[in-house]
Amino acid sequence: MRNEFLTINQAASLIHEGKVLLIAGSAGVLAGLPRGRWIGGSTPYFMTASGGVKDRSHLFCTIIDEAADVRIESINPDDLPRLTEGRFANGFSYVLVPAFSEVHQRFALEAPGLPGLYNQPMLGWVTGVDLDELGKAAPVAVDGRTGDAHTNAAVVMRVALTQNVNAEIDIINLFSPGEGDEISFPTTGFSATSCLVNGKERNFADYLTAIKADTSLPLVSNYSGAMINVSFQAVYKDRVEFYAPVVAGRSYHLAAPVGDYSSAYGVYCKQQEGGAELSFNCILNYLYAALEGKITGGFVGPVTFGEIAYILLNQTLVRLDLTTVEALAQVGA
Repeated sequence: MRNEFLTINQAASLIHEGKVLLIAGSAGVLAGLPRGRWIGGSTPYFMTASGGVKDRSHLFCTIIDEAADVRIESINPDDLPRLTEGRFANGFSYVLVPAFSEVHQRFALEAPGLPGLYNQPMLGWVTGVDLDELGKAAPVAVDGRTGDAHTNAAVVMRVALTQNVNAEIDIINLFSPGEGDEISFPTTGFSATSCLVNGKERNFADYLTAIKADTSLPLVSNYSGAMINVSFQAVYKDRVEFYAPVVAGRSYHLAAPVGDYSSAYGVYCKQQEGGAELSFNCILNYLYAALEGKITGGFVGPVTFGEIAYILLNQTLVRLDLTTVEALAQVGA
């Protein structure tokens, strides 16, 4: 697996060679690519070997040299259970979902119940746009077989790996539950009016205002040891909007501060091996950690409007590692 930040002509050459590609770039550049064994998502934000950058002319390409075969499919909101169908015996699925669409909301709510969800690695991301174009341009997920750019369908590439290669997903979340109030919600959804704070009903927007909450820090819930974030989109007088749904009855806490956000994130990433994995990170981390122009050394990849590691995540770095059986045997020894 290789990561390259390429011009449209360089990416087109790889497609003509028959390479299996996972591509990120602006919608206009994606539209200029030839048909082939690739899928692509729209974003102009990237972490590259030279640092964080907004770039509307280049494409971030992950070349899956270990792919033995692929199947690509576009899936409408009513057909989301098909995401876990048609998988190869040894491989992974890579899913792209356009932000702010019906399929985005449906995936967020329905993914935990997909049949056989955890039987094989499934990861991907929510496609976006330049933040200056929010509400003016639609995020897209592109099916490279046809060139179709979907604004309300998930595009999935099911990858078959060679027999000596295994796929493994890893998530990196800087956040942990803080020591403050326990918060829960009466209904599941992308917005909340009321909540329970330590068992007492409150207006959630009023509560956040009263405690002067730092909404750059997400809500965090402990899922059997995995910390899952729900990030704040906006706080209005009568309601609070999220980038992922809160789940009715689940216990949440506001995340503990991480100190100097940018430094903490950079130090963590420098402890990782960069460049060898497929990875992507949240636009909120990019903004709040001020990663533009900064080299983390820990990952390269697209900056996304939501992350998928089986289910929808926020403010989380997701990575896929492809490891040979020989390498695994050496680790075991």
